[in-house]
Amino acid sequence: MYKTCLTNDDGPHSRGLLALAESLAEVCELTVIVPDGQRSATGKGLTLNRPLRATETTAKGYRMIMHDGTPADSVVLAPFFMEQIDLFVSGINAGANLGYQSILTSGTVGAAMEASLKGYKAIAASMEAGPQDWFNQTGAGGNLGRAARITCDVAIRVLKHGLPDGTDILNLNFPCHLEEEAPLVVTRPTRVRMRNEVDQRTDPHGRKYYWFVGVEVEPEPGTDAHVVLKENGVSISPLRINGIAEEHLEAVRRFLATPFS
Repeated sequence: MYKTCLTNDDGPHSRGLLALAESLAEVCELTVIVPDGQRSATGKGLTLNRPLRATETTAKGYRMIMHDGTPADSVVLAPFFMEQIDLFVSGINAGANLGYQSILTSGTVGAAMEASLKGYKAIAASMEAGPQDWFNQTGAGGNLGRAARITCDVAIRVLKHGLPDGTDILNLNFPCHLEEEAPLVVTRPTRVRMRNEVDQRTDPHGRKYYWFVGVEVEPEPGTDAHVVLKENGVSISPLRINGIAEEHLEAVRRFLATPFS
């Protein structure tokens, strides 16, 4: 039986994690390795300045290891707890990870990136949710069962056939109100989903403090954000770890050809 490791960045009580674990445990030997609390927006950061502590329990049909590190730490820890790993799945995140802005910030996608860098096949899955649920361990959108089944179907295909050529990670995003007949659309990530602004306020002691505020940017047709937010479809984006624009290396050489003045 295929051996799959499931992680997330929302912690062990996430409804998205538990729904996906239930689906995956029916078709593979599943081990869940997750942070013990909320770790959103940690990217693929690793814990390098202190030891990690972990506890293990048994859930319905799978083992669960909870640790005090980051989502990417789950990937580093996994070979210690699993003799064989055929696939890493990360999610289902409470809040969509649409566009490079979110992809490069997300702990959910960050764990999948860490897995890919270590040579594993990897899938990340997220569901759009309101801001009140972004940092809520139990929060997520509606119809999680359907989202879990779709993610599980994609996982089975990757286990049987591997990732598509040229793909390191499949990034799935589901709309908040997922309908049974929602189409699965292959998309490119948008660049920026939200424009970051700063809200300055003053506390009762007269000291200033700052909130980052996200202002929605109108998504382009054909992008992951447009499919999920405007079309109520399911987006699946093939991601590559290689961030070098190899076709433009010669242009950079020309850029540097003349001496600096």
